[in-house]
Amino acid sequence: MTTIKALLAVVLLGCSGFSMAYDFKCVHEKDTAPPLDQQADQWFKQARVLSKERPADWSKVASLYQQAVEKNHWKAMHNLAELYLRGDGVVKDTNKAIDLYLEMVKLQVPLGYYDMSVMTKRGVGVVQSDRQSVIYLLKAGDVGSPIAQVRLGNIYIYEAKKRDLGVSYLRCAADQNDASANYELAAYYKIVDRNYPVAMHYYQRAAALGLEKGSLLIENTFRDGDFGYVKNEKIASAYSDISSRLYKDPNLLLPNLAKDYPLPPHPIQGYHADKDINWKPTGRDDDY
Repeated sequence: MTTIKALLAVVLLGCSGFSMAYDFKCVHEKDTAPPLDQQADQWFKQARVLSKERPADWSKVASLYQQAVEKNHWKAMHNLAELYLRGDGVVKDTNKAIDLYLEMVKLQVPLGYYDMSVMTKRGVGVVQSDRQSVIYLLKAGDVGSPIAQVRLGNIYIYEAKKRDLGVSYLRCAADQNDASANYELAAYYKIVDRNYPVAMHYYQRAAALGLEKGSLLIENTFRDGDFGYVKNEKIASAYSDISSRLYKDPNLLLPNLAKDYPLPPHPIQGYHADKDINWKPTGRDDDY
């Protein structure tokens, strides 16, 4: 099977639309996705609330999504497509799911390009094509899909060995307050760059954005004294409590986490391994 690395090379060199993909420009989804109709957004939010009930009234959820779809609500299109793929509240119909994804592409929705990348990669409802999947994925990243940017970031870092480009993708997604992007960026700094205080910064951001495993990593680091940090039971216990809160409420956000539960400098690397040992974060966006 053709490797992702080879496919990226073929696509980047052979398709004029993506020939400049290495000249990365960070684009955010909020700046490119179509605006949402207010009435449709109310139906969408109502459907989201109902979908979390147990048991959920999936027929009602699907009906509300359909109403929103008729007003070009692209988030409702994505969610309704998932219902068609699973057969929840509607008759299972892969073709209708694909039609919704293609409608999102027609509207130039970043998430729509990513959805079609997944479908073409799997060959679900469409002809399987690794090459077409990469094309959709690159387009999704270029127009701001954070989930696509995370995927591309990891591909470039770990498979294509183009680390600077990969980190640029991850940073772009992280700047969109994407929890998983912050977690993957932390993993890069921990595993590849071995800049442990920067890794802790991004694990903390992931936790602040609701990702439980971000707080778990911090908890374990200070409980065990990993990565050169001194054991600190107070910090470990605090982040254990935070993990419990995030587990109980997946929608919980903790915007003041860094201020309320600050982390100490690394004994050797300080607050940033690439800066002077006496450097301290100022709280500005460009600190890290």
